Amino acid sequence: MFWNVDLSQAKDLTSSPIFSDDSPEAVFQTMLDGGWSDGLPVIPPTYDRVERMVEATGLASTHLVGYINPDGGVATVEKIAVNAVMAGCLPEYMPVLITAVQAIVEPEFNIHGLQTTTNPCAPLLVINGPIRNTIGINSGRGCLGPGFRANATIGRAIRLLLLNIGGAKPWTTDMAIHGMPGKFAFCMGENEEESDWSPLHVERGFSPDQSAVTVVGAQGTSNCLTFYKEAESILTMVASAMTDISDNNYLLAGGNPVVIFSPGHTRLFTEQGYTKQSVKEWLFEHSKVPLEQFPKETSVISYEEGFAMDGDLVCPCARAEDIILLVGGGPEPYHVAYCGNFGDTKAVTKAIDIPAAN
Repeated sequence: MFWNVDLSQAKDLTSSPIFSDDSPEAVFQTMLDGGWSDGLPVIPPTYDRVERMVEATGLASTHLVGYINPDGGVATVEKIAVNAVMAGCLPEYMPVLITAVQAIVEPEFNIHGLQTTTNPCAPLLVINGPIRNTIGINSGRGCLGPGFRANATIGRAIRLLLLNIGGAKPWTTDMAIHGMPGKFAFCMGENEEESDWSPLHVERGFSPDQSAVTVVGAQGTSNCLTFYKEAESILTMVASAMTDISDNNYLLAGGNPVVIFSPGHTRLFTEQGYTKQSVKEWLFEHSKVPLEQFPKETSVISYEEGFAMDGDLVCPCARAEDIILLVGGGPEPYHVAYCGNFGDTKAVTKAIDIPAAN
């Protein structure tokens, strides 16, 4: 869709025009009435704005990036650009958005499940590599909070794409019982410069100088207060957050639980002889829960048949390597963010092969 445009002037783009008064209030109401907004005001996707977005990719406007379920909507470069404009993105964000869509539509990510479940989950975008600094992704203090255009608008553009192309409309297709704020925007960079650990994309097979996007089906964040000096004390607090037996991770026995440490945590762990892998193994072992703690009644959908078991213990995921450890935020080792997982999804990482616009 384009705003107040004569299609005879739109040489290379194919979206349908929408006509309305140009006042901010009229634009907002038209978007709400059409079901195209996330409930917040949007930037009108005029032809010129969309064209600049498309040009930043070096790709044809009709280039197919993927089909977004549940509707199987066609995500072309043009359609991604339209929603990017609406979200308030800059053209140089387009490589991240296109790569994120490529990751989201991979079968193992199960976007159909995330879009239609009653669970309050959404794609968490983790940006790695040089593009973070090129486009201003916040990886430090407040990396999951407000105040940073790239994080907020890239995350929001993904939500608009899931709504407008994927068709996940609240009350009709998106059946989340409560929803969560991450359904508006859920995007962060990893704080590679201040971390003692290899960044996520390197762990997943990419080179340090390569930019990449990882998507994870996350349920939101739970804060762990870690005012301790010993690594085991800190990990005990994190494991406590992870051992919530009502979490989808236990009931579905899949997916990738996410733990976000501060750079200060990685230094403390390194000084005390803990590697990234040994932290994963410690958390995995200490987040196994005795089967007897679960209700004796079988749940309505019989999730229990899929438990990941170690003897009489129920595991939060299939193996320690499935736990994703990220480094972000400010330097103090005071807080850890834990993100439970949808459970029926796998994280996907894709390299950003489109250079950012200058």
